[in-house]
Amino acid sequence: MKKPFLLAAILASSTLASPVFANNITVDFSLPQFSTQDYNSPYVAIWTETTAESNSLLLWHSIKRKEDKWLVDIRRWWRKVGRYGEVPADAITGATKGSGDYNVTLDIGDLTKFNLMIEVVREDGGRSLLRQAIDTAKSKKYTLKADVEVGEITINVGK
Repeated sequence: MKKPFLLAAILASSTLASPVFANNITVDFSLPQFSTQDYNSPYVAIWTETTAESNSLLLWHSIKRKEDKWLVDIRRWWRKVGRYGEVPADAITGATKGSGDYNVTLDIGDLTKFNLMIEVVREDGGRSLLRQAIDTAKSKKYTLKADVEVGEITINVGK
């Protein structure tokens, strides 16, 4: 009778003693409405950068064709991630979205310290490139000020 309780206590204490890593982040942001006749939905890229590597987490682009020649317009993402391989897996890509509020949950794996990069580019429009240093051990919430092509961004780090 006592063995199951002892085993449960050992498992609980080992879980509490081990470091906690965030497996995902939630990014809340908005794409503003522009009063122009030829409004084009923006391309959006969100990725991580460490000293060792860069990894795409989200990519909204034109998916009408097999190859999207406009991906190079997401300049920073293209230089760090895009030009080194095929467009990332279907799980992180999607069609462009119009103005509105968005909430996305992204898998960061076992990363604990990294820069989260967000780039929003619109044809015949502007460009926004935002960077936030993330340390999952120090802070669980980050807020970035609005920029030309994107509204205020809230980043929540959690499991």
